[in-house]
Amino acid sequence: MAKSAALIALSVVAIGLGVPASILYMSIFYGFSHIVAGIIAVVSLFVAGAMGFFGIVSGPLGERPIGLSDSEIEKLKMMRAHQRATLEELDDIIVVLEEIRDLLRAVEE
Repeated sequence: MAKSAALIALSVVAIGLGVPASILYMSIFYGFSHIVAGIIAVVSLFVAGAMGFFGIVSGPLGERPIGLSDSEIEKLKMMRAHQRATLEELDDIIVVLEEIRDLLRAVEE
């Protein structure tokens, strides 16, 4: 996850700072049109912002761990065992309540 975040940051910095800096250099030293340089710089800033936003949303924030850790697996096993025990107790309660119901019906008759 750290590698993808570093690559996203590197590409955003390269496009967001590198392109406008190189366009500024070209317009000062090589006579590149200032209007075109401004348009390219603004577009590169928008593209860098969009890359940063979608890169973070679909990259580090969007990643889900594929496997569970050992502690999470152990917690799930304990939780399943607790649920099984609870269901067994409920089955016993149902049997007792059915016996009580049968006794009450026998008394009513």
